[in-house]
Amino acid sequence: MSKQPLLHTTKSRERIVVAINWDERGKTTIIDTVMRTNQQHDLDVSVFVYNKNGEYIDFVGPMAQDSMDQTGCIYHSGDDAGGAGNTDDEFISVELAGLPHDTDHLVFVTEIRSDHTFKEVANPTMRLADGMTNKNLHEMPMAKGRGGDTTACVMARVYRTSTSETGWGLHIIDEYPKLDDVSDWGSYLTRYL
Repeated sequence: MSKQPLLHTTKSRERIVVAINWDERGKTTIIDTVMRTNQQHDLDVSVFVYNKNGEYIDFVGPMAQDSMDQTGCIYHSGDDAGGAGNTDDEFISVELAGLPHDTDHLVFVTEIRSDHTFKEVANPTMRLADGMTNKNLHEMPMAKGRGGDTTACVMARVYRTSTSETGWGLHIIDEYPKLDDVSDWGSYLTRYL
């Protein structure tokens, strides 16, 4: 786990984008259909929001009822159930400048919603970018060499800090918990704050 300042966000809104992408699953056979293993790979990105005391306050995910936080400053692109195309498959935009002062931590998670593991998904990656310029601030493959048998990745935390020009820092987590160990994401993720 590494911490680094969040650099070069455009000052106007200080918007960041946390995106995931993966390659579409290839053609499936009739055996896959019979065995019910013909499902596309379905990854979802979400964010869990905490205050300075580490208390869980909100969640944004791909489903319509969860696609925006209560302030309107954090919003999801919508669910992509297959990974088709060459651009971001799912992303979350965050208007950092508009967040309430009691919002201190944003923890970003990817879960595989189909019955697959990371080792079965082609090229799963995440990136964190400046939302105005689209310049990557951080990019990483998920489960590269580890975590391949898992279905979740705690990717990163964006947090308030007085040591950065923007007032925000970046904590790369890149950990792969077993979902059996996670009864409640809101509580589980407090270990990374």
